[in-house]
Amino acid sequence: MELTRTILEDVKVLKSPGFQDQRGGFFKLFKGLDTHLDHYSIQQINYVQNKQKGILRGLHYQCAEFAESKFFRVLKGRIQLAFIDLRLDSPSYLKSATIILEQADIGVLVPRGFATGYLTLEDETDVLYYSDNIYHPDAEGGIRWNDPIFKIQWLSFNPNLSTKDQGWSDFDLQNS
Repeated sequence: MELTRTILEDVKVLKSPGFQDQRGGFFKLFKGLDTHLDHYSIQQINYVQNKQKGILRGLHYQCAEFAESKFFRVLKGRIQLAFIDLRLDSPSYLKSATIILEQADIGVLVPRGFATGYLTLEDETDVLYYSDNIYHPDAEGGIRWNDPIFKIQWLSFNPNLSTKDQGWSDFDLQNS
């Protein structure tokens, strides 16, 4: 895969090799021995179907030894992927950024220590993401989608949220 750019510290945008002809297309979505993914060991693959535009999932993270790196792709539709660096020793600590994903051949690798979330920008949006650790519900943390500390510029101001995501509080700077 080709590294097209890096966002914040260590978030990598990767383009997969592929080709298209009159029959359709082919893309190699993951290759473990790839230069940018050679250390990445898939432990879980998640496929999420989103029925409507405006669904916001996140912002989620896993704590301590249960932290996860996530590798996101959009198979159908469009999302605004957001991430926040929560690594205390990082030069981009507490900084956030977003990227629009709408092509299956573009993936975003978000390392451990980040909170992630996404907003669907079209109806019938399908998201595929790989995790390098097994999800542990007891180790999950979350940040409210519109927490004023991070100033994420979402493309919707009235998102459809789960009950869990509605309940996240503002990030606690005192206990971070």
